[in-house]
Amino acid sequence: MTSRRNVLLSAFAGVAAPIWAHAEDPGIVKGRKGGPNMIKGDPPRLDFGGGLLIPMGRTTFTAAVWDGQDRWITYGRALAVNQMRAMAQAEQSAIAKMKFALLTLAFAPERLERFETCGWKLKSGNAADYIKGDIALPGRPVMPTVDRVNGQLGQNVEDAADGDSGFHAITGYMVMKADAPLSYVKQKAQLLSEAAPS
Repeated sequence: MTSRRNVLLSAFAGVAAPIWAHAEDPGIVKGRKGGPNMIKGDPPRLDFGGGLLIPMGRTTFTAAVWDGQDRWITYGRALAVNQMRAMAQAEQSAIAKMKFALLTLAFAPERLERFETCGWKLKSGNAADYIKGDIALPGRPVMPTVDRVNGQLGQNVEDAADGDSGFHAITGYMVMKADAPLSYVKQKAQLLSEAAPS
Protein backbone atom coordinates (compact mmCIF):
# COMPACT_ATOMS: atom_id res chain seq x y z
CA MET A 1 0.00 0.00 0.00
CA THR A 2 1.28 3.45 -0.90
CA SER A 3 1.93 5.74 2.07
CA ARG A 4 0.44 9.23 2.26
CA ARG A 5 3.97 10.63 2.01
CA ASN A 6 4.47 8.85 -1.32
CA VAL A 7 1.08 10.09 -2.49
CA LEU A 8 2.12 13.66 -1.62
CA LEU A 9 5.47 13.39 -3.38
CA SER A 10 3.87 11.85 -6.45
CA ALA A 11 1.32 14.66 -6.46
CA PHE A 12 4.15 17.20 -6.46
CA ALA A 13 5.70 15.39 -9.37
CA GLY A 14 2.34 15.92 -11.06
CA VAL A 15 2.49 19.63 -10.22
CA ALA A 16 5.91 20.00 -11.78
CA ALA A 17 5.40 17.79 -14.83
CA PRO A 18 3.23 20.24 -16.83
CA ILE A 19 5.77 23.07 -16.48
CA TRP A 20 8.83 21.07 -17.56
CA ALA A 21 10.34 21.92 -20.91
CA HIS A 22 13.81 21.71 -22.47
CA ALA A 23 16.55 22.91 -20.13
CA GLU A 24 19.14 25.50 -21.13
CA ASP A 25 21.04 24.76 -17.91
CA PRO A 26 21.15 21.14 -16.72
CA GLY A 27 20.08 22.25 -13.24
CA ILE A 28 17.16 24.45 -14.30
CA VAL A 29 14.05 23.35 -16.14
CA LYS A 30 12.29 26.31 -17.72
CA GLY A 31 8.62 26.68 -16.89
CA ARG A 32 5.82 27.81 -19.15
CA LYS A 33 5.52 31.55 -19.76
CA GLY A 34 4.54 33.32 -16.56
CA GLY A 35 5.07 30.21 -14.43
CA PRO A 36 7.92 29.18 -12.15
CA ASN A 37 11.09 27.41 -13.22
CA MET A 38 12.05 24.15 -11.55
CA ILE A 39 15.55 23.82 -10.09
CA LYS A 40 16.62 20.19 -9.95
CA GLY A 41 17.93 18.81 -6.69
CA ASP A 42 16.89 16.96 -3.58
CA PRO A 43 14.31 18.25 -3.15
CA PRO A 44 13.62 20.07 -6.42
CA ARG A 45 12.53 23.68 -5.95
CA LEU A 46 10.09 25.93 -7.76
CA ASP A 47 11.67 29.30 -8.56
CA PHE A 48 9.03 32.04 -8.82
CA GLY A 49 11.69 34.78 -9.06
CA GLY A 50 12.33 37.55 -6.56
CA GLY A 51 14.01 35.14 -4.14
CA LEU A 52 10.94 32.90 -3.89
CA LEU A 53 12.30 29.33 -3.99
CA ILE A 54 9.81 26.74 -2.74
CA PRO A 55 10.98 23.17 -2.07
CA MET A 56 8.69 20.48 -3.46
CA GLY A 57 7.98 18.09 -0.61
CA ARG A 58 6.70 18.00 2.96
CA THR A 59 8.43 21.30 3.76
CA THR A 60 6.03 23.03 1.39
CA PHE A 61 3.22 22.51 3.89
CA THR A 62 5.36 23.28 6.95
CA ALA A 63 5.39 26.94 5.99
CA ALA A 64 2.69 29.31 7.15
CA VAL A 65 3.50 31.33 4.04
CA TRP A 66 6.26 31.58 1.43
CA ASP A 67 7.54 35.15 1.08
CA GLY A 68 9.09 36.58 -2.09
CA GLN A 69 9.94 40.13 -3.07
CA ASP A 70 6.61 40.69 -4.82
CA ARG A 71 4.25 37.90 -3.65
CA TRP A 72 3.15 35.50 -0.96
CA ILE A 73 2.20 31.88 -1.63
CA THR A 74 0.57 29.27 0.59
CA TYR A 75 -0.33 25.65 -0.19
CA GLY A 76 -3.33 23.57 0.77
CA ARG A 77 -4.15 19.92 0.21
CA ALA A 78 -7.17 17.69 0.64
CA LEU A 79 -8.37 14.11 0.27
CA ALA A 80 -11.95 13.46 -0.82
CA VAL A 81 -14.09 10.88 -2.57
CA ASN A 82 -15.13 13.46 -5.18
CA GLN A 83 -12.55 15.20 -7.41
CA MET A 84 -14.26 18.61 -7.38
CA ARG A 85 -14.67 18.47 -3.60
CA ALA A 86 -10.98 17.64 -3.16
CA MET A 87 -9.97 20.62 -5.32
CA ALA A 88 -12.36 22.99 -3.53
CA GLN A 89 -11.17 21.87 -0.09
CA ALA A 90 -7.50 22.24 -1.07
CA GLU A 91 -8.16 25.78 -2.32
CA GLN A 92 -10.12 26.68 0.82
CA SER A 93 -7.25 25.35 2.94
CA ALA A 94 -4.67 27.44 1.05
CA ILE A 95 -6.82 30.59 1.32
CA ALA A 96 -7.42 30.11 5.07
CA LYS A 97 -3.71 29.52 5.61
CA MET A 98 -2.91 32.72 3.70
CA LYS A 99 -5.32 34.74 5.83
CA PHE A 100 -3.97 33.40 9.13
CA ALA A 101 -0.37 33.87 7.99
CA LEU A 102 -0.80 37.46 6.78
CA LEU A 103 -2.85 38.45 9.83
CA THR A 104 -0.10 37.05 12.04
CA LEU A 105 2.65 38.76 10.02
CA ALA A 106 0.78 42.06 10.29
CA PHE A 107 -0.25 41.94 13.97
CA ALA A 108 2.11 39.52 15.76
CA PRO A 109 5.18 38.83 13.60
CA GLU A 110 7.12 37.74 16.68
CA ARG A 111 5.07 34.52 16.65
CA LEU A 112 6.65 33.54 13.32
CA GLU A 113 10.19 32.62 12.34
CA ARG A 114 12.02 32.37 9.02
CA PHE A 115 13.11 29.05 7.58
CA GLU A 116 14.25 27.69 4.20
CA THR A 117 15.32 31.28 3.27
CA CYS A 118 11.83 32.45 2.22
CA GLY A 119 9.38 30.58 4.43
CA TRP A 120 7.64 31.75 7.59
CA LYS A 121 6.39 29.24 10.17
CA LEU A 122 4.98 29.45 13.67
CA LYS A 123 7.71 29.38 16.32
CA SER A 124 5.53 27.28 18.60
CA GLY A 125 4.18 24.97 15.92
CA ASN A 126 0.76 25.45 17.56
CA ALA A 127 -1.94 26.65 15.14
CA ALA A 128 -3.68 28.38 18.06
CA ASP A 129 -0.93 31.03 17.86
CA TYR A 130 -2.14 32.35 14.51
CA ILE A 131 -3.99 35.65 14.70
CA LYS A 132 -7.61 34.76 13.90
CA GLY A 133 -9.95 36.86 11.84
CA ASP A 134 -10.93 37.53 8.26
CA ILE A 135 -9.78 39.72 5.42
CA ALA A 136 -10.70 39.97 1.74
CA LEU A 137 -7.55 39.11 -0.18
CA PRO A 138 -7.05 39.84 -3.89
CA GLY A 139 -5.36 36.51 -4.60
CA ARG A 140 -5.73 33.58 -6.96
CA PRO A 141 -5.07 29.84 -7.02
CA VAL A 142 -1.81 28.71 -8.65
CA MET A 143 -0.78 25.35 -10.11
CA PRO A 144 -3.68 23.22 -8.84
CA THR A 145 -3.30 19.47 -9.32
CA VAL A 146 -5.34 16.42 -8.45
CA ASP A 147 -4.45 12.73 -8.49
CA ARG A 148 -6.55 9.62 -8.02
CA VAL A 149 -5.47 7.55 -5.03
CA ASN A 150 -6.45 3.94 -4.53
CA GLY A 151 -7.21 2.58 -1.09
CA GLN A 152 -5.90 5.71 0.65
CA LEU A 153 -9.08 7.18 2.10
CA GLY A 154 -10.17 6.28 5.61
CA GLN A 155 -12.92 7.12 8.04
CA ASN A 156 -11.47 10.57 8.71
CA VAL A 157 -12.40 11.62 5.14
CA GLU A 158 -16.00 12.74 4.66
CA ASP A 159 -18.22 10.07 3.02
CA ALA A 160 -15.33 7.59 2.85
CA ALA A 161 -14.82 4.15 4.32
CA ASP A 162 -11.51 2.41 5.00
CA GLY A 163 -9.92 1.37 1.72
CA ASP A 164 -11.99 3.66 -0.51
CA SER A 165 -10.26 5.27 -3.45
CA GLY A 166 -10.63 8.96 -4.10
CA PHE A 167 -8.70 12.09 -5.01
CA HIS A 168 -5.75 13.95 -3.50
CA ALA A 169 -5.65 17.63 -4.44
CA ILE A 170 -2.95 20.26 -3.96
CA THR A 171 -3.20 23.92 -4.84
CA GLY A 172 -1.26 27.07 -4.15
CA TYR A 173 -2.79 30.45 -3.39
CA MET A 174 -0.89 33.59 -4.39
CA VAL A 175 -1.32 37.18 -3.25
CA MET A 176 0.73 39.94 -4.88
CA LYS A 177 2.22 42.36 -2.36
CA ALA A 178 1.34 45.32 -4.57
CA ASP A 179 -2.34 44.37 -4.17
CA ALA A 180 -2.23 43.60 -0.45
CA PRO A 181 0.78 44.95 1.49
CA LEU A 182 0.81 44.40 5.25
CA SER A 183 -0.51 47.96 5.67
CA TYR A 184 -3.62 46.86 3.72
CA VAL A 185 -3.93 43.80 5.97
CA LYS A 186 -3.77 45.99 9.10
CA GLN A 187 -6.35 48.41 7.70
CA LYS A 188 -8.86 45.88 6.31
CA ALA A 189 -8.61 42.99 8.77
CA GLN A 190 -11.57 42.01 10.94
CA LEU A 191 -9.98 40.35 13.96
CA LEU A 192 -11.77 38.12 16.39
CA SER A 193 -11.72 39.90 19.73
CA GLU A 194 -9.91 37.04 21.48
CA ALA A 195 -7.34 36.96 18.65
CA ALA A 196 -6.15 40.54 19.06
CA PRO A 197 -2.51 40.61 20.21
CA SER A 198 -1.97 41.77 23.78
